[in-house]
Amino acid sequence: MEKIIIFDTTLRDGEQASGFHLFPEEKLKIAKQLAKLKVDVIEAGFPASSPGDKKSVYEIAKQVGTKDGPIICALARAIDKDIEEAAQALQPAFKKRIHTFIATSKEHIESKFKKDKQWVTEQAVNAVKKAKSYVDDVEFSCEDFGRTDKDYIVEIVYEAIEAGASTINLPDTVGWLTPSEAYEKIKYVISKVKEKLKDEAKEIVFSVHNHNDFGLATATSLEAIRAGVRQVECTINGIGERAGNTALEEIVAILKTKNLGSCNINTKLIGETSKLVGQLTKVFPQPNKAIVGKNAFAHEAGIHQDGVIKKAITYETMDPLDFGVESVITFGPRSGRNALRKKYNELNIPLDEGKFQEVAKIFTEIADFSKEIDDAELIRALKNGEEIPKHFFLISYCPEIKEKCKIELKIKIENEIKTIEGEGNGQVDAAINAIKKLLHENVNLEDFNVTSKGPGSDAIGFTRVIVSKNNWKIIGKNEDTDIIKSSINAFLDACNRLRYVEDFFKNKMSSPLQ
Repeated sequence: MEKIIIFDTTLRDGEQASGFHLFPEEKLKIAKQLAKLKVDVIEAGFPASSPGDKKSVYEIAKQVGTKDGPIICALARAIDKDIEEAAQALQPAFKKRIHTFIATSKEHIESKFKKDKQWVTEQAVNAVKKAKSYVDDVEFSCEDFGRTDKDYIVEIVYEAIEAGASTINLPDTVGWLTPSEAYEKIKYVISKVKEKLKDEAKEIVFSVHNHNDFGLATATSLEAIRAGVRQVECTINGIGERAGNTALEEIVAILKTKNLGSCNINTKLIGETSKLVGQLTKVFPQPNKAIVGKNAFAHEAGIHQDGVIKKAITYETMDPLDFGVESVITFGPRSGRNALRKKYNELNIPLDEGKFQEVAKIFTEIADFSKEIDDAELIRALKNGEEIPKHFFLISYCPEIKEKCKIELKIKIENEIKTIEGEGNGQVDAAINAIKKLLHENVNLEDFNVTSKGPGSDAIGFTRVIVSKNNWKIIGKNEDTDIIKSSINAFLDACNRLRYVEDFFKNKMSSPLQ
């Protein structure tokens, strides 16, 4: 089984994508996590692009580029100044690589450079030689390989290797190739270059860096491996320019599960790495994202639930725990009765068969009119679908912003209005702390999300929270043009629903439900 080098470019191509900018301390935090994940190469940035990025690369080289750490790589155009900046930024790293590139397609040569192929080849050779004067490890990329004439690629790649490049990257920069086209083109280039190199060929590593413009990045990378490449350039969560890059988690999962190659990645850290990148970029994977999306191992349809309960492999071709994520069963109108019975047992609510069938029918009616099901909805089904009573109402809030944000809330509890103060890192944090203090609620806020329902400054803000207590999980929601008010009311909604569940279990102790 061939060893595949995992080259992570989350901090370069991923970070340069629109809306994904990271500060130096954030890049360093991710770099440390990538080292724990055991990626082979971290492309830490593009030092010539900004002073901040040069500083980031330097700190990563210094703190992460240790003797036992990964190779630290910096990107540079085929320009002397870029290569000099990259060399300076990489100076503290024990293992360092300069990755220099130039566009090779007709579209770029004629439209961007307004030059000819000979000029491009000369620039490439000079860049590789200059990079080689600073580091032993030089990677050369033919930007827009996907649209470049294959015989010209053979020519320029051979010249780059002769100049000192030891890794050759064949990037489909605009995601142009289909998997079969990628296989044929890469196989042709590798075979022709190896013919020219003869005995020297075994020392050269061929690489791919595929973009996802047609949604084919992972597929084309797999075909590239089949064609002979031994390095895949990828990003956590598949982030990157435009539609993104080959997703590290996808390529690694396929290699591992289907025995198509080995790599050094500690797969059990993929889930936490994905979450860290999401938290710092403020962009999380879409729910249906392979491996790390929140629905990647979620089962809601009854047929799937029944199969997974009996044996996970029926609908899970991978063990989610191998990738640091969890399998979950969610509920909706298409959920199965076996899964529903199992859930009630997990909530310590045993039901005889007659009662269960009655509750299951009511549950389905509730689910038909619910976007999401939490534990409060499951209790509603036991109580004939009654409305959940509201005990807590927000009357008003008044923030006081100083060094530490303080807020005063007026909350109506039953028929009494109470005033409470709280403090925190912001108005929402202060308000939630105040509510917890007032209601004596020892709850965990597991998820907090605010989205805009419209483009303007007067748009409605929709807030969704998930809270947990004991083994219960409750969802609270609210919307308002005032996002602070929306956030407070979403948390109060969760508290009302949690009180409903708690009251049920208090009453259950005195009169068991059968």
